[in-house]
Amino acid sequence: MNTAMSPSDGIEQLFHLYASDVYRFARYLAPEVDGKDIVQEVFLRAFRGWNNQGISNPKAWLLQITRNYVFDLLRKKRVENKFKETHKPDLSRVSVPLNTLIELEDAVLHLKLDYRQVFILRCVHDLPVEETAEILGWSEAKVKTTLHRALKELRGALGPERFDSSEPLQERGEQNEHGGKGKRDVFSTSRSGSQWRR
Repeated sequence: MNTAMSPSDGIEQLFHLYASDVYRFARYLAPEVDGKDIVQEVFLRAFRGWNNQGISNPKAWLLQITRNYVFDLLRKKRVENKFKETHKPDLSRVSVPLNTLIELEDAVLHLKLDYRQVFILRCVHDLPVEETAEILGWSEAKVKTTLHRALKELRGALGPERFDSSEPLQERGEQNEHGGKGKRDVFSTSRSGSQWRR
């Protein structure tokens, strides 16, 4: 991102590119909060911080602002562990039948917060381990371990009969990331190590 352009032009460009990603991430983290309000505040904060940022990865930067702002809201309202299901997250990228998609959305919303946010960043936003670790303020090892546990919990919630998990989830996912076979997806052998059964 060229920080030499004016803040207003730069933020307008980022908004067109990443507003939907910010909105989706916010809805996952806090379904009971108005996602549009969060988007507005995130880009306002980005505008204020524009001149002080060397923005090598705009999407990761915006998602980090989103996470920090949402957590501030949740702390103030003391509802970190009281998420409601007033909104459903957008998992339309996942190629599964509608009834299965609904079950998946429900299962993701019931994950503990650490599991949910790492799943969103890695499997929905398709960010690499390094960027996910930067956004969450975690080590790369913690990202990998937490994703493995999140996928294991989802498998348990949705039923092992829907997965072919003959190999450990994380190992197969990481092998693909470093030269594996094909495009990563949420419940495919190329991403999670588990093939979703329709």
